[in-house]
Amino acid sequence: MLALKLAELHLIDEVIGEPPLLLLDDVLAELDLNRQNQLLEAIQDRFQTIVTTTHLGAFDSQWMTSSQILTVQQGQLEAHP
Repeated sequence: MLALKLAELHLIDEVIGEPPLLLLDDVLAELDLNRQNQLLEAIQDRFQTIVTTTHLGAFDSQWMTSSQILTVQQGQLEAHP
């Protein structure tokens, strides 16, 4: 399914000429570490991506440093420094 989504992103980018927004809802929980890294490498800076997760520890430190991290606490959105 993810391979299809990635192909769809590339097609939209080629046809419209602007990269689409990619939303991934807790998808990393379903993947092993190797496949997580493959997915994140395929996305990199090519697409604006929003990834939801319940466990930040699932992300490699390389991806954590290049990401903007937001959390929701009691209905309030908080940015991490």
